[in-house]
Amino acid sequence: MREIFSEYTDCIDRALQNVFSAQTDLPMYKHLGYFMGFYDEELNPITTYGGKRFRSGLSLMLADWYGQKESGVSVALSIEFFHNFTLIHDDIVDEDILRRGRPTFWKLFGTDHAINSGDAQLILALQIVSESTELSAEQKISVHTFLMQQYLKVVEGQYLDFTLTSAVLGDAGVTKDAYLTMVAKKTADLIAAATMVSGIVSDKSEKECETLFAYGYNLGIAYQLCDDVVSIWGTEEQTGKRAHGDILEKKKTMPILHLFEKGNDDTKQSLLHLYNTDRQMSETDIQTVVALLEENDVYTYMSTEIGKRAIAAKDAVEKLSLAPDKKDTLKNIVDQLLPDIKKI
Repeated sequence: MREIFSEYTDCIDRALQNVFSAQTDLPMYKHLGYFMGFYDEELNPITTYGGKRFRSGLSLMLADWYGQKESGVSVALSIEFFHNFTLIHDDIVDEDILRRGRPTFWKLFGTDHAINSGDAQLILALQIVSESTELSAEQKISVHTFLMQQYLKVVEGQYLDFTLTSAVLGDAGVTKDAYLTMVAKKTADLIAAATMVSGIVSDKSEKECETLFAYGYNLGIAYQLCDDVVSIWGTEEQTGKRAHGDILEKKKTMPILHLFEKGNDDTKQSLLHLYNTDRQMSETDIQTVVALLEENDVYTYMSTEIGKRAIAAKDAVEKLSLAPDKKDTLKNIVDQLLPDIKKI
């Protein structure tokens, strides 16, 4: 995926380093540089994998296609800073010790520094737009207003995620609709922000901007649903994580919620017994859940739902005022971001 945006991710990486180098000499900024892939664990300069830069790369690519690459850099950086702010805090909440094959921020520098430095990235995400020399005063207001709206939705989505995680399977509020609402805010709204903001900085029509939003939004939901599938049915070789990780962690993802909604009484009771206890899932328990998913053809249901969102994203592409080859690239991004789950 990063190869598609290589021209733009290289530009974003250089801009990120410029932002860090313009700050004071506090080690905090090298800590942030570590998370972005510019330093090793001893804070020596290196170049390593610091993420796909997917959201920011997509945003800058679209801005360039609309003839506004220079204006698009600051908004792409804002997207990148905000996304990584959420990741630093997510790792604390999830107690993850690895990200991108390296120790997570909190594991390496401590929880206090992780919270504080995550907050710093949020401030940088806001500051980079307000201090841009490439955006007009009017553009700054439009971009800032839109991004703040979208960023708040992501934070709301995080709240909903916490709420669903702590809730008990079978409660009235633990539903597929509730899960989709959470996914839409936490994941889809940030990708939609990345796509639509390129239209805003390019002074595109309201219709064009709304179509850009629809592309990113549907792509974001499909991406999360695909991740739900891969997390259950993918192998360790495919995911780089333990097989059936979501089941092991008793996550109430879309496949589980659909199974609970459509399953018979015995299926519901089995899930309640396995998910609503403090006992850790055994390998036998995991295989029981997988068998129930298979018996109720949940895999096919998920494949269909992912396909609907992928089609919606590609349909939006057709309505954009872009050249055919650029539309093909956007469709190819859908195909690359959403691996063919039928091969799992």
